[in-house]
Amino acid sequence: MTETIKIEGMGCGGCVATVTKALSAVPGISDVDVSLEKHEARFALDAPAMREQAVKAVEDSGYDVKG
Repeated sequence: MTETIKIEGMGCGGCVATVTKALSAVPGISDVDVSLEKHEARFALDAPAMREQAVKAVEDSGYDVKG
């Protein structure tokens, strides 16, 4: 299952690296692709309930998730 979340507050490659690292650290999330241009992250997850964990990881890194 693939999920896409919109992220506000990213402004550079360092932000992309931070979000990628945060999402990749969540067990059950893989194939993380963060786009600075689209202000979004796409990733595979093992279960729909893991979306909440992904959002928390991004927000704990200092960014806002929209939608």
